[in-house]
Amino acid sequence: MTALERRGIPRLTVVGSGNPPRESTRIAQAVKDGTAAIAGGGAVAGGFGVEAVKAVITGEKPGPWWFVAGCVLGLAFVALGFRLRSRATGNVEVGIVAAAADPRRVLDRYRLLTQQAETFGRNTCVMTLKTEIHLPDDGIWDREIVDALADQTLAAAALAEGVTPDATQTNLFPIMPLHVAFWFGARLGHTHAQRITAYATKGDDGTSSFFAANPLRVVESTVKPLAAEPLEPVEGGDPTKVALAVDLQGLGRSFSEQVKRTCRQDGIGYLIELRLMESGSEKLTTDTETFSGVVEQICRTWRDAPLPSAARTGQHAIFLSGPASIAVALGARLASQQRGAWTAYTFDSRANTYEPLPAPPTLTPDTA
Repeated sequence: MTALERRGIPRLTVVGSGNPPRESTRIAQAVKDGTAAIAGGGAVAGGFGVEAVKAVITGEKPGPWWFVAGCVLGLAFVALGFRLRSRATGNVEVGIVAAAADPRRVLDRYRLLTQQAETFGRNTCVMTLKTEIHLPDDGIWDREIVDALADQTLAAAALAEGVTPDATQTNLFPIMPLHVAFWFGARLGHTHAQRITAYATKGDDGTSSFFAANPLRVVESTVKPLAAEPLEPVEGGDPTKVALAVDLQGLGRSFSEQVKRTCRQDGIGYLIELRLMESGSEKLTTDTETFSGVVEQICRTWRDAPLPSAARTGQHAIFLSGPASIAVALGARLASQQRGAWTAYTFDSRANTYEPLPAPPTLTPDTA
């Protein structure tokens, strides 16, 4: 029996599908999706076209000009109808709620966010599925567990696309610890970054909706919500190990001190810190432009950092904070091609320390 079998596997459930249109809205729907324009335009174009041909054959004047004009007008309506249909089918979306419950953390917040995501998905997507896993309560996790959740999510996406072949976008609602979200994104980004967008909540009032926060694909952005500190050596650290530390909650000095303490404990030799641009700011602006700008700026800072060659090809770490959607996108962008090189950290407030994933190997009497 494998570790995954001992600790359980993800569950896949169907949350629901979009509500079918009621009788009273069928006419409005036909107008919106172009059906009415195509039908009406086709009838007008066909009728005037036949009359124009008859007029040409019989030599009637000035009838042909009026008939031709009517035919052209009908064809214009047909073209408009097809354009509306293309726009309507191009916006078909499926939703996937991907949830990982950590029994060591407050589960009330987890349940609230999960319920909100399910409700939002039912109201906005043609179909919504849910993949969920309960993480071991001993805190001993590995990437195998996260990969299982990601693979189940990809299976859910394939199922939804098979049922709704017109769908062009997968809306992902990640509800999980940040270091889990990073590895989850790394798995998804390897093969499915182009069609997946991670969603985030607009606030913490318990009633706020979600918004399209972070496409997993590369998005060009000139927005720079963060300030990056120069590359900083960590005393006594391994020069082949480098860490990114991202303070998206305005924690300031307490964040920096805790990160540096963890770097010294884990032998990390270099550190790059990024924090919110405005001093004292505690929240990011909740829009796609800002969230995408955060991910792009972090990736650009990492790409352009003046690292020694040994550090560039060695082991990497990232200290995460903020929304799960950003952690998912960072995993897809940074670690999808170098999964063995990264360790993700998230803060454990109970133990007042940073928790890594994957966890470092534990020394036993046989290996000590």
